Amino acid sequence: MRHMPVLAEVMTAFPVHVDEQMPLVKAAEVMREHGCHHLPVMDDANQVVGLLTTEELRLAETPGHSIEDAGELTAGDLCRRQLKQVDLHTRLDVVLMGMADQGINAVLVLKQDKLAGILT
Repeated sequence: MRHMPVLAEVMTAFPVHVDEQMPLVKAAEVMREHGCHHLPVMDDANQVVGLLTTEELRLAETPGHSIEDAGELTAGDLCRRQLKQVDLHTRLDVVLMGMADQGINAVLVLKQDKLAGILT
């Protein structure tokens, strides 16, 4: 049988992330600058509290308005709070099956409860 990689071998390590109090406009800028579609959102204790995606940014844009019109919204206001978190030693096939079953397109990868990477 061939080797099945674990997440540590295929994830994007140390992904860019933002604080939950960051204005949504600035978080959108970070996503554009780094070319990412999924942005982990952290609290003051450096714990992951959510995941901001380009889908949420599109939802924030009402017809005829841009993300810059989102006013006082923060990354924490708009991020998904229910997200899949897995250990970096989990086998890739297990994670991919879980993602397919749950209909999700990203998981956060943790090492000892700290953000280590992301798999999209």
